[in-house]
Amino acid sequence: MNIASRSTQTRPKAPRIVLAILCAVAVVALSQCKMTADKVTGVDTTLSHDEKEREGNPGECASKCARKANDALEDERDRHDDNLEECRGNPACISAENARYQAAVNQIQEDRKHCIDGCHHQGGGRGRGHDH
Repeated sequence: MNIASRSTQTRPKAPRIVLAILCAVAVVALSQCKMTADKVTGVDTTLSHDEKEREGNPGECASKCARKANDALEDERDRHDDNLEECRGNPACISAENARYQAAVNQIQEDRKHCIDGCHHQGGGRGRGHDH
């Protein structure tokens, strides 16, 4: 009986060595990664003056927005009182000043809302539907 002898072919070792070297290089290269600034990635994180005021946690941010709006309302009330005095009882002047005052108060409230909404989008990210 003839027993077939197994031929022991040796596989070339060069591809395995090349693959091992490539893996080693990839591990070393990837372990050296560092976080980059957003500008490098193409995301603009430049903060406007209002956004700088909203830095910190959302609770602090909302409080800053509320304080800013309350200060603006107080200033507007003082301006309104001064303007009413200058009207000297003139009904057209008083009516115009009341309309101006109401528009200013509405704008302050809108600014407060916009500021607080911005507190939830800190960190450079923008939620869907926001055109900031």
